[in-house]
Amino acid sequence: MMSISTIFAGRAAVPPNLASGSRLPDTCPLIPEVRMVLQSRAIHSEEKASRRADIVAAAGRLLARDPENFASVAQVAEEAGLAKGTVYLYFKTKEEMLMALHGEHAMAMFDGMDAALSLPRERVTPELIADGFVAFVRSNPLFLHTAAICHSSLGRNIDPDLLLEHQKSIAMRLARSGSLLLARFPEFAARGPMAGMDFLHHAFSYAIGTWQLCDPRHVQMCSPGQSLADLPPEMNVFVRDVYADLRVGLLALWYGMAGNLPRSTQE
Repeated sequence: MMSISTIFAGRAAVPPNLASGSRLPDTCPLIPEVRMVLQSRAIHSEEKASRRADIVAAAGRLLARDPENFASVAQVAEEAGLAKGTVYLYFKTKEEMLMALHGEHAMAMFDGMDAALSLPRERVTPELIADGFVAFVRSNPLFLHTAAICHSSLGRNIDPDLLLEHQKSIAMRLARSGSLLLARFPEFAARGPMAGMDFLHHAFSYAIGTWQLCDPRHVQMCSPGQSLADLPPEMNVFVRDVYADLRVGLLALWYGMAGNLPRSTQE
């Protein structure tokens, strides 16, 4: 299979021996031009990535301030200190920005999980994974919030190719983390080769559902000017410690699927 560097070199009409890493004589007339092109493209790519990150960060700040109303492209542009037309070069709609914001949080969560699963086996426990996930949610409240609202937004006002890339990236990380989970905890293997990924599917579904029902901000239940004390008594069922519920539910799911309930849980 042709590597990306080979494809790029071919399109730039770089001599084959340069593309393969061989050094051409400095007297070769193509060398200065090639170096300038490579440097220019690298700088341009870095600038684009940095500006895109700035836009997504601005969208995140605005959503954190007003979680129930995702900002418009114009508002994000103002927050990022950019022209609205510049933002449109990266994102055509606010839904695309929301998807990108959720994607960044999801990748960070997968990175943390994979790092934990890569620790020495004796250090990796179900409690470590559950506590790590809850800590991530606590420090990144937009993760589950964007996941919960993304479902209704995905497929609407989003370029199909971008949506497919987003879904593929999530699927790839699910498969990778699921494989690491299965390798670290072979007790899952009795449920088949997909058991690790199945657990993650169930875990995320539980986490998103819990967040929707018992959002720790409780903003959906309160009208303007209300506090939790003003809610009808029957609404207290939703006033819970979401983070504690997440931990308990994730561990129950884990031990239920792995089939090795601790003695304290069995009794």
